[in-house]
Amino acid sequence: MARHASNQNNFRLAGWLIALLVAIALVLALVLFLALRDDTDTTAAEPECVAGDLALPVAASDEKVGRSLIDNYAAATPVVRDYCVKPEYVDDVKDAAVYIAPNTSVTHTVLEAAGRTPAVSDPDAVYGETVGVAGANEVKLEDLKADAVRFPVDEEPEASALVASKVAGNDNDAVKVLTEQRVNNVADFNAADGYVATAEHSVPEGLQFTPVGADIVYTAIPLNQNDAISEDQARAGQDFARASAESFDGSIDDQPVISDLVWAAARPTGGNALGNEAEAAKDEPAQPASGDITPENTLFLLDTSEAMAPFLEPAADAIGATALELGGTGKQVGLWNYSSPLNPGVVNGYRQNLTVSPDAESVNIAVHRFLVGGVPQTREALQAAAADYGSLDNPTRIVLVTTGTADAADDKAFADAFRQAAGDKVDVTVVHVGEGANDAAVEQVAKKQFSAPSADQIGPAIKQAAGL
Repeated sequence: MARHASNQNNFRLAGWLIALLVAIALVLALVLFLALRDDTDTTAAEPECVAGDLALPVAASDEKVGRSLIDNYAAATPVVRDYCVKPEYVDDVKDAAVYIAPNTSVTHTVLEAAGRTPAVSDPDAVYGETVGVAGANEVKLEDLKADAVRFPVDEEPEASALVASKVAGNDNDAVKVLTEQRVNNVADFNAADGYVATAEHSVPEGLQFTPVGADIVYTAIPLNQNDAISEDQARAGQDFARASAESFDGSIDDQPVISDLVWAAARPTGGNALGNEAEAAKDEPAQPASGDITPENTLFLLDTSEAMAPFLEPAADAIGATALELGGTGKQVGLWNYSSPLNPGVVNGYRQNLTVSPDAESVNIAVHRFLVGGVPQTREALQAAAADYGSLDNPTRIVLVTTGTADAADDKAFADAFRQAAGDKVDVTVVHVGEGANDAAVEQVAKKQFSAPSADQIGPAIKQAAGL
């Protein structure tokens, strides 16, 4: 009999065989996926550096801080311009592409002395530490005396500067203890001597830490290329600063404003140098520091707000006496006062009492006629004075005697406007009177700052601020 077609595929694979083939295919796909993923991960962890390795020299005012930031950056296996960047610590900022230090005028003086220029005008914070004193036992701050503290200026100059400023009471005493009570390193400290200034993370084993209410904030300052630093290294330095700033938690983002004198005295040679200069000054005329102008004119800018009431008489006496002394040396002097407008129709928070002239006696008379009232519109007055005197041919020093600032707004905008108005013809020294809050932006643009929390300190501070 003939066989008829059944319309069924007699060559169909068995169901169990299909399932086996599918399982095999899935296993192969999984193996391939894992292999590709491993290749990707390896590439990410070990990037190809077609340009090779690039050494990135980093210097720091505190070696411990510098090495900590270097380790963090290296752990991220950075690549810049196809180079594998290899950060390394160097002792001398002359050889560095990045400098780790607080953003102070003393830091910038160090850079200038080394012939280096920052690549940015406003470096980012990258590291913060609380400072205090360490000793056999904790101590109450009200019981802590400056003469019981040793200051390790080689190892921890920043901590030494901030602690001295906090415990000494005024700038002159801070410089004195930094000069007379310095040690090279924390290891040179004997606990029997009392206490040693230190950052909280550097407390020697076995000692107790007491904070003094101040924090150090370090910034990463990328530096421009020079004969020792290539363009690629300079770019890597900028990347180091960026990455370090992004990793910084910002928990400590503020630092007390202290004077340049105190910062300088805390440097390894600063205190001794200041002491030698002080001895020499007894016999020789004072010479302007590097970067200072030599003023022909001195304008006294006096805060006459209500806050000045307890200090007006000694401030007026000091300004009058200093003006007469400057006039006796052939210098010209002038006088402005400032506070919020107190009369209808008055819009400015400052009064242009006497323009600079040889007539010092008029300054002495006028300064004793002021009354107090209102609030201190310090920034408005200072900027107006800079605009007036920055356009003159002869250099002018503004001696600002202030209790604080009531017209603070955008710090950077104020600082930029002041510097543009002042140019290279005006500098400002600040005498902060009383215990009100300091204006960080004002002191940022100042050449020097002096503190006079009590009435008897005002006279010496004003005289020093005027360069006498």
